[in-house]
Amino acid sequence: MTVDKADAQGALQTLLDKQAIRELKYRYLNACDDKSPEQVTACFAPGPVNINFGHIGQFANREDFVAVFVALGCHEHIVDMHHAENMLVEITGDDTARARVGLRFHSINTQDKTTVQLGGFYEDEYRRIDGEWLISASTFNVRSALITDYTSGSDTVVWAANHMPPQSA
Repeated sequence: MTVDKADAQGALQTLLDKQAIRELKYRYLNACDDKSPEQVTACFAPGPVNINFGHIGQFANREDFVAVFVALGCHEHIVDMHHAENMLVEITGDDTARARVGLRFHSINTQDKTTVQLGGFYEDEYRRIDGEWLISASTFNVRSALITDYTSGSDTVVWAANHMPPQSA
């Protein structure tokens, strides 16, 4: 069996691109856990993007999203863990890709004494800009949600469903 050099180079580039996209998503999730707005911003393409995180909001640029991230999550009493899993990346063009990324999210609010556990997946789009892969669109779809209150010293289930509660709940 002979391998064409151009085919091998193309396959290698595809693997390198997929790995760069995985590492970008991991950097984003780690930056969220580290409460690093600058690093979160750097993971998204500049200019128009489509970020739809459901109950958190929909955003047309990275700056608006990061402002909400800072307001909601960048506090000492908020302890978050984002864990990506089952990531499938598809290169769709020379400088475009998409991925489906599973997420397990756990948040502890030590001030309000509540916890949130979410399971779901991201549907992401990526663009290579000036040689760097960046997120150009991201939608998070909730598959499971569990909210508990531990003000009484033990967990009380506030919400359990396959979606987040309505804003008034």
